Amino acid sequence: MSFRAANEFGFINARIRGLKSRFLTVGDYERLLQSGSYDEFLKLLSATSYGDLIAKEFPYDTPYPDDLALVLSKDFAQISYSLTRTLSGKIRDFTDSYMNMFLAESLKSIIRGLHVNLEKSEILRFTVPISLEQAEEFESLVQYNSVHALIENLPYWGLRLALLTRLPAYEEFNATAPLEVAIEKWYLKEILEALEKFPKDDRKRVLDVLEARVDLRNVLTMMRALVLSLEQRIVDMSLVPFTMKSNAILKQISSSTSWKEVLNKLSSTKYADLASRAARAYEDEQDLAAIELIFEDYIAQRVKLQFTAFPFHLGTIIGFFNLKFYEVRNIRSIAVGVERGESPNDIRRMITIW
Repeated sequence: MSFRAANEFGFINARIRGLKSRFLTVGDYERLLQSGSYDEFLKLLSATSYGDLIAKEFPYDTPYPDDLALVLSKDFAQISYSLTRTLSGKIRDFTDSYMNMFLAESLKSIIRGLHVNLEKSEILRFTVPISLEQAEEFESLVQYNSVHALIENLPYWGLRLALLTRLPAYEEFNATAPLEVAIEKWYLKEILEALEKFPKDDRKRVLDVLEARVDLRNVLTMMRALVLSLEQRIVDMSLVPFTMKSNAILKQISSSTSWKEVLNKLSSTKYADLASRAARAYEDEQDLAAIELIFEDYIAQRVKLQFTAFPFHLGTIIGFFNLKFYEVRNIRSIAVGVERGESPNDIRRMITIW
């Protein structure tokens, strides 16, 4: 089995490990965060592995955040295309399904932005397209003046149908949660179907990351609902079922009556240490954004673990794409923050460093 896995994943594993060595370091991020001006930020970014890309795309002009964002997305797209074209069979099918995660996150951001009437450029700040075609698609979607129009024009039939069935709930509660849950269920279902073709160890590695994402988002959703005193029907529509393990945790926390009880129940699960950290942070800051950052950091660390020990498995692939996604999003967020004159601490709250 090890020999077969080495044959299946050997080439892409070597390529990913080479690309991974070019990721920004913690020191790089701290220097970027401390930039005194946008020009200084660009100078510091140009001293990293992104220097050649910036010099090639902008030999004479200054790439302001929107231009830089497009180039970063283009770079992500080229790397993704270059890697996935070397795959075939069930690994290629799985990778295509897994990449829908990034599409799903971007679509959620667009829906939230349209719902609260954000500027189009502001909405696009929170999207990370993984191909030039997807970048154009997002540009087109933000032009619609309503969530309804966006859904009617989505080019993904299965997802469009799922969202249409949740439109009545969206209209009744004037909240995007039912739509976001529909998107989440759509891509999770696609991934689970693709995973059925793989051995137990591969499934376990992928689910280690996905279950953490679903479990902790449900925890955060439940805490937010209790802090805001939302009615139970809205809460029920906002929680995401997934695997048997995730559903067991979901059942535990869904009957909670306070944010403390949510975290107390979480402490009886595999997330015990995380629950303690989250409880201390919320007691100190009374800010759910602090909890969200702690959860994002935890997931990033779980992703990073995919690169340890035996390297020939699906974890290497999902690990790389996730960390690359975080890096692109981080650079874009820092660029916008520095250009707007936001403080390093405020910008730091928007990024995930592993």
